[in-house]
Amino acid sequence: MIRNGDFLSPLTTNDWVISPNHAGSAISTDQSHSDGASLHVVARSGGTTQGSSIWQSIQGPLTNSRYTLSYWFLPSTNNQLSSLTVRLSGSGVTSTPYPLSLRTKLDYGAAFIDDLRGWHVQRGVQSKRQLLEVLDQFLENHFVTQYSKSSDYFSTYYNNDGNKTAQLATQLEFKENQRWRQALMNPQCTFYDLLRISAESPAMIIYLDTVNSKGNGSNIANENYARELQELFTFGVDNGYDQNDITVMSRAWSGWSVNIMNPTNEFNPLATDLKTLNPGVAVSNLVGVWSFQYKQGNHNTASKTIFPNKTVPARFGPPYAGRNYQLTLPARSGTNGIADGYDVIAHLANQPFTQEYLSVKLCRLFVHDDFVHGVYDYTDPNLAPEGQLIKQCMAAWENGNPKGQIREVLRVIFNSDLFRSHGGSMQKVKTPLEYAISAVRALRAAYTNGTFTATLDSASASIGTPLNRMGTMLLFDRAEPNGYPEAGPAWISAGTLAERLRFMQSLLYAPGTGRPTDAGASTANPVALLKLKLSSASWNNAGAVADYFLDLLFPGEGKANLDVYRTAAITFLNDGSADTPVNSTPFSGLANTSANYDTRVRGMVSALMTSPRFQEQ
Repeated sequence: MIRNGDFLSPLTTNDWVISPNHAGSAISTDQSHSDGASLHVVARSGGTTQGSSIWQSIQGPLTNSRYTLSYWFLPSTNNQLSSLTVRLSGSGVTSTPYPLSLRTKLDYGAAFIDDLRGWHVQRGVQSKRQLLEVLDQFLENHFVTQYSKSSDYFSTYYNNDGNKTAQLATQLEFKENQRWRQALMNPQCTFYDLLRISAESPAMIIYLDTVNSKGNGSNIANENYARELQELFTFGVDNGYDQNDITVMSRAWSGWSVNIMNPTNEFNPLATDLKTLNPGVAVSNLVGVWSFQYKQGNHNTASKTIFPNKTVPARFGPPYAGRNYQLTLPARSGTNGIADGYDVIAHLANQPFTQEYLSVKLCRLFVHDDFVHGVYDYTDPNLAPEGQLIKQCMAAWENGNPKGQIREVLRVIFNSDLFRSHGGSMQKVKTPLEYAISAVRALRAAYTNGTFTATLDSASASIGTPLNRMGTMLLFDRAEPNGYPEAGPAWISAGTLAERLRFMQSLLYAPGTGRPTDAGASTANPVALLKLKLSSASWNNAGAVADYFLDLLFPGEGKANLDVYRTAAITFLNDGSADTPVNSTPFSGLANTSANYDTRVRGMVSALMTSPRFQEQ
């Protein structure tokens, strides 16, 4: 009855009539429900009349019968679609899009940066693969990119449409994040794999200005990416390179840019074909995905010599010392020039400088802050334990097949005495992100109905605000390329500790009128938690309740170290000065369903979780 209802044939007025308001609409093969095609509907404005519709006259009369009209649709990418009306005649059927999950928004390019932040933190709380989440955040912080710079870049093409540019910039960050996760799930994932993802990332290409870099003719290539690639992503500061190496290497990256591509060519940087709705119109009307594109006309085609006649210093010892690590790139023209960039990262990925720098950063992440790069003499028989661990990590990196397997380096760290001894426990300060996630996870247990005793509000900006207050930790939007600090001093001050206290008190505040909003709608119910985990005989035993939360919040801590905390917790539970009304009833005498019981437990747990010891990991 309906002609070309599956949109497998070109649109003609013999089937579908497209109103002026929808003139930009076109058939798409990028999304489909069954047959491989769909109609991508583009509207300039809202409307409810035939002048704002896509329609056809059905051939043959409709009889007085029941007809079944089946259709499938996705939400609008700009979140502006309130409803979709589909009709055969009469009033029709009005469909309202389902509320989208964070992941659905991200998958379809309809998410904003707060959605991505909420999803990222939600994964940190809920994932059973906690090491994956830690490493994912490590990579986000190591290979820094900046959401707001991508958004500014896109504003040139989308007439300052803030929603569109924000969604595109968010999509770049999300896709990069997804590639980290996919790579890390491979048991043989190497640092080269991760470095390549970063180099190809449109977010990185925009952030460090390769996007408009030209090395052809008399043009001077932009040096930003070449500098940070060596200084922050591979070798480390002042470790095996000089300014000349930065200058020459920058020419290898000229031509690495971004463009809007056919989705089938998202990972084909040599593709040039674009899919358009209206050929010849502005970029804002193109249908595709912003991806890495190699622009051969911008590339410096001359030969390049990087690290000329440089050798690995003697301090590295065998098998590295004395190696010549010069890299010579031949003259390349046309599409062959793209190989310059890939040759560079392949060369950098497994140099001893890179092995050392990344091993140091991983040891700082998992052991303690006092590892350094660029100074250890690995030939010294009295090498400090920290230097010995880095040497072992480098050996695992070097001897892997393929080289640079992240899991092999981590295996060395996790089996080391430094990691397993008391000296590797509670030696680091939690970042704002780690503090927020650890707070919710510590108090989170499942009810029989599948809900939890602690939840994270990830549906709004509520998680971004406290992270910002606790130390200006703007996920996916750091301006400086050196990443957020791993060492503790940068995170601890009177002001940032006060913000941590505000977050924790809000998280543990009982629901109801007057509840602070510093943790958004994130909640925790420690009374429900203790009733799930302790026998009813212990619910009014102040010592048992205090011991349960001390064990929960400070695992592995010696009893003597916690005696002061235990005494304070028991005293708090027996203190009725915060009760309504104020009273002197001991904890053992409270009804465990009363508001005063709830208040005392929440207050005691809040005190423990705002203590200096809970700031540690």
